[in-house]
Amino acid sequence: MEKLSLKVWEEELFNSPFLLDLYEGKLPRQKFAHYLIQDYHYLTGLARSMAMAAARAEDLFTLKAFYTHLRITIDYEFPRVWKMMTRFGVRKTALENSSPKSGTEEYTNFLFDTCTKCSPAEVVAAIYPCNFSYRVIGKKIRPALRRYYNVPEAYISFNLYQRRVFSESAANTLKVLATGVARTSKAHENKVLAKFYAATKLERRFWDQNY
Repeated sequence: MEKLSLKVWEEELFNSPFLLDLYEGKLPRQKFAHYLIQDYHYLTGLARSMAMAAARAEDLFTLKAFYTHLRITIDYEFPRVWKMMTRFGVRKTALENSSPKSGTEEYTNFLFDTCTKCSPAEVVAAIYPCNFSYRVIGKKIRPALRRYYNVPEAYISFNLYQRRVFSESAANTLKVLATGVARTSKAHENKVLAKFYAATKLERRFWDQNY
């Protein structure tokens, strides 16, 4: 999955104008603030989705893998994203009065539908583009936020994806994917790949809607 994903992302995700401008410090601060608000809405949908995936797990390892992903979202990502919002002038009232954009809503609906109806392997494929692409793009976003936007390291949410707790969680979710694909048919494997490709397109739309 890793080799395939990097190839697909190079062609369909990493060339987003939002990301390219951000890397070079050309993205207006207000656009990044809008992204952070949408990311907060996305994380809310992701947390609900992972709670459903964990509840449907049929074995302890899968339950623990999905629960850990949920816990990281709530205990690590939410606080850090809110902290970064304060560096971009987002007030609590503005966040409370905001709504998910159509791209965010479509993405979170896709995740919730997958987590409530599909196999664990399909769940992993659906969360993979966001979960794992951030490990790659975060290495470019972190220095850009420090250099061009004066964001201290302690405020940057993207450094979470290099931490051990995230790496261990990612490794376990990949085991769920590998086990799920190994035990099933070619038809199921095709469903897993379809979820990955669909999620990649939704991830790209999520970035572009804030540009």
